[in-house]
Amino acid sequence: MRTILLYMLISLPMWVSGQAIRCDVDRRFDLSGDQKAYQQFLTRIHRAQSQQAIHSRSVIFLPVVIHVVAREPFMPITEAQVLNQLDVLNADFAGLGENIPSLGDEFTSLVTDAQIRFCLATVDPQGQPTSGITFTSTEIKDIALQTEQGGRIAIHYDQLGKSGWDPARYINIWVGEYGDILGSASFPGMAPFPEEIGVVLDIRHFGSIGDAGGAGFYNRGHTLTHEMGHFFGLKHIWGQGFDTTCEDSDDIDDTPNAEGPFFDCPSGVQMSCGTSNMYQNFMDFTDDRCLAAFTAGQVAVMQAAQSAYYPGLPLEGGCIMHAATYDQWYDNLVWSYDSQSQAYVIYNVDGWPYVKKISVYSADGKLVHEGYWVEEWSYLLDLSNSAPGVYFVKLDSGGKDYVRKIAVY
Repeated sequence: MRTILLYMLISLPMWVSGQAIRCDVDRRFDLSGDQKAYQQFLTRIHRAQSQQAIHSRSVIFLPVVIHVVAREPFMPITEAQVLNQLDVLNADFAGLGENIPSLGDEFTSLVTDAQIRFCLATVDPQGQPTSGITFTSTEIKDIALQTEQGGRIAIHYDQLGKSGWDPARYINIWVGEYGDILGSASFPGMAPFPEEIGVVLDIRHFGSIGDAGGAGFYNRGHTLTHEMGHFFGLKHIWGQGFDTTCEDSDDIDDTPNAEGPFFDCPSGVQMSCGTSNMYQNFMDFTDDRCLAAFTAGQVAVMQAAQSAYYPGLPLEGGCIMHAATYDQWYDNLVWSYDSQSQAYVIYNVDGWPYVKKISVYSADGKLVHEGYWVEEWSYLLDLSNSAPGVYFVKLDSGGKDYVRKIAVY
């Protein structure tokens, strides 16, 4: 493992030219154990954890606002893409991500529901209704890499990008071109300016449909999960930077120590530092097809960070507005065809809190797809392996069903 990592570090410029850099947090923040700011963070987290042990915790709902700052070729971020990304994020934080079944048996007992859910803000800072998405056009390439006087990052400010909303009440997520970098996030209590508290995602790796659907290794929406882990106080699982010794760590007891990051998507047992490494942890650098879970220790840190650094974020009563009737919910469904993935994204910003069974039939009556839609805002109806033609989609909930005709191109 050590030899492989040293070779990767020596050849890093060659690797960077061929693939994206997973995360920019280590460059922006020094999270070394001997740094005063990081020691203060740990002290505050330990205090918050001791207080949480006294009180029971339930699921909390946090409002996010998506600020799309993009040039014309990348502007068509859709509501369907945003809701799809939030569904991926929520599943990951619930311990129900798509890659959980492939997680090594030795780690499955560590997987824990973070009891944190994310939803689009419905009220803006002025108290007005909002979609939770803002759009800002720019002619600046790689807007997330540009800095202004004093080191301020341009994407966070109206002068060139988009100023965020009050970070005490919203999680700001900026989406724009980020060069070869997939994303970054502010670490709790360490943002150089309050206007830069939040997460930044490269627009080509936001969600799992649209441009992100064709983004190769990082096309399933888990980049936001990784960066949200940083936002709530998680380091990379091996520690700070690209240190290839076993002396560094992420300061969390139940994450196995590793010499450094893993890339691609390994299989089987991978060893370093005398232990089997959890390369499928969301805080490693493996591909989206590999990332699977947070551990209970990581969840405890994130919960403590939310309590200590972002106490004003949780919404009272949750964030899903439920339609009054199934008829009303169905009438407001949006059927969005995603040409990149050749899938339909069916969504509704209002929820229906009961199971919806989805069955798809070909014109000759053959069942070609069957699935269940529960709490998510969107449902990805993947018919990419079906022949072009007309299909019929039946949505059934509680014995009442509707049928809609769609076309596959």
